[in-house]
Amino acid sequence: GKFVKDPISAVSLGLALMFGTAGLPHILMRFFTVRDAVEARKSVLYATGFIGYFYILTFIIGFGAIVLVGTNAIYLDGSGLRGGSNMAAVHLAHAVGGDLFLGFISAVAFATILAVVAGLTLSGAAAVSHDLYANVLKRGKANDAAELRVSRYATIALGILAIGLGIAFEKQNVAFMVGLAFAIAASAN
Repeated sequence: GKFVKDPISAVSLGLALMFGTAGLPHILMRFFTVRDAVEARKSVLYATGFIGYFYILTFIIGFGAIVLVGTNAIYLDGSGLRGGSNMAAVHLAHAVGGDLFLGFISAVAFATILAVVAGLTLSGAAAVSHDLYANVLKRGKANDAAELRVSRYATIALGILAIGLGIAFEKQNVAFMVGLAFAIAASAN
């Protein structure tokens, strides 16, 4: 498509996706919630396996969508893909497995969105309450009740911020937004 213009951009995007995945908060917290180094290695092994599987699937889904959806008039309207370019995987599920697979993929997508949002909210609220409030503002002298209260307020504030950003970027291509998030996470690494 028109997303990657030259080889340098392709390599840059590949590096951002590779290193950015490990820097995403909901992935990174897997490494800090284990009891010892052996469990951390096992967690990294499982996470790397699932992440690799996900990237292989996106490759297959992309080419499958080009072949099965991009050439089928049922999924196209006058300006391109019916429902916008973000609907390629959903249309591919319908093309491959009909209404049953479409429903399954929609449920998986919904569950995935909820899991990611929950993980990001938890990570963000913990960073605000523990790192910023307890360690920076209170210099390590905050009590647990105050830290929990700040965490609750941070969750509400992050939710409102996420809703506002979601509305502001409603028409953006999801692939671009994911690439941007991964680039920021890769830069953090």
